[in-house]
Amino acid sequence: MQTFTYSLLFKIIFRFGNIAATLLLIIYIIPSVVLVDQQKLMLIPIVISLILIYIINKTYLVYYKIIPYKIEADDEKMICTQFLFSKKEFTIHYADIEKLSGGIFEGKSSGILKITDSRNKVQIGFSQKINNAERLISLILSNVHKDLYNEVIEHIAKRNQSRSPGKKAKSK
Repeated sequence: MQTFTYSLLFKIIFRFGNIAATLLLIIYIIPSVVLVDQQKLMLIPIVISLILIYIINKTYLVYYKIIPYKIEADDEKMICTQFLFSKKEFTIHYADIEKLSGGIFEGKSSGILKITDSRNKVQIGFSQKINNAERLISLILSNVHKDLYNEVIEHIAKRNQSRSPGKKAKSK
């Protein structure tokens, strides 16, 4: 069983990054609110800041629910633990994985990678910033259903083709 965790820096960012961003945006809003009586145009940065605060905190609430800070994986299953503010533990068998989305699973260079377990109705996510992320991704891809594997490889191939527009893909 291999263990995958985040470094202390990324644990702090994933746990408290929204608080720092929200505080900075609130500090930015305060002078705008004071000046709104003199200049109605100051409503624009206030509204934009409030929208950003909403989006950031909504995103982090999703992260709090789906990102385990420790994943133990072998050739049959993954055990996901250390969720923020929760003692829950999920065991996901590769045979039960119905969907792989986000990040490299969809051909993107970054983003939260999401795994959906159809049998247990569970979704977990992890970042490519997790230690040995490439190994975890390889382990997942080598053990999921062939159709799902082919779908992910197709997304990655499309991304690679779009990144090198002047070069044609070599066929075997």
